Amino acid sequence: MTKKYIDHLVPINNICNQACVFCSAEYRMKWNKPIALKTIFKQILEKDNYIQISWWEPLLSPDLYKILYFIRKNKPSCFIEFQTNGVFLLENDNLDKLQKFNIWLYNINYPCHIEEINDKVAWVKWTLEKREQAMKKIIKRWLNLRINIIVNKINYKYLPEMIDYINNNFKWLERIQLSFTKAMWAADKNDEVVPKYEEASEYIISFLHKAEEYKLKVDVDHIPICFLWKYIENHVDYHKIKSWKKWVFLEEKNYVLKCKNCDKKDFCSWYRKDYLEIYPEKTYE
Repeated sequence: MTKKYIDHLVPINNICNQACVFCSAEYRMKWNKPIALKTIFKQILEKDNYIQISWWEPLLSPDLYKILYFIRKNKPSCFIEFQTNGVFLLENDNLDKLQKFNIWLYNINYPCHIEEINDKVAWVKWTLEKREQAMKKIIKRWLNLRINIIVNKINYKYLPEMIDYINNNFKWLERIQLSFTKAMWAADKNDEVVPKYEEASEYIISFLHKAEEYKLKVDVDHIPICFLWKYIENHVDYHKIKSWKKWVFLEEKNYVLKCKNCDKKDFCSWYRKDYLEIYPEKTYE
C-alpha cells in the first residue's frame, strides 16, 4: 500500500513581488483570475490540524486576515505555518496583526546573505534588508522562525558562508530548511538554475557540518541521501521512508544505475525525474 502525502498547503492568491529563478511565478502571473474565498475556505475545512498559508506572497492578499479569522473560528487549535518572503512583514503592522492569530511558525524564503546573489535569485532588487529586518524582529519576539533556503546554481557555493552569517545574526531561530531546487516551473530543464547533485554536495555538507557545530537544526530535502555523507539523519524523506516505505511522492523519483548496490537505497528518495531530464543517467526499476 502506498501512503498518501498529506497536503497542508492552502494557496491564497496569485500575486508575488518576486520572480525567483526556481519558482512558478512567471507562469502564475499569466493566470490573472484571483482564487475565490469560497475555494480557500473549502480547502481549509478539508485540512487536518496543520495548515500552511502560502502561494504566492500571502501578505499581498487583500483577504489574508479574513482567511486567518476563518481558520481560527473553524479550527481554533490548528497549527498555522505562514510562508512568506518577508519583505512586507514589517509594513502596515503586519507582524502585529499576524501575532493575534497565533501563528505557530514563520517560514521565510532566504536566497542568500549577499545582496547581489539575493537579487539574482529573486529577480528583484532591494529585498534583502527588509527580509532580514523581519527575520530579526521575529526572533526578538521569541516567535518560531524557519529560514528556507532553496539550493540552486546561483547560491550553492555560498552555503558555507551563509551558515556562518545565519549563526551570527539569527542564532535563536527554530530551524533551517535546505531544499534542493526542483527542475520544474521556471527551472524546468534549466541547467543554469539546477546544479548537479555532486557539484552542490560538498557545499551542503560543509553547511551541515558547521550547523552541527553551531547547534542549529537543519532539514534537507529533494536530494538523494548519498550526497549528504554522514548527515542522512537531516534528510526529511529518510525518516518518512523509514516509517513507511511506499510514499506517493516517490512516484516523482527514479533509481539510477549507481543506486543498484547502495546499502541505503531502501531508505532513499532517489533521483528526481525532472532532474534526470537535465542530467540523464541510466535508470532501473
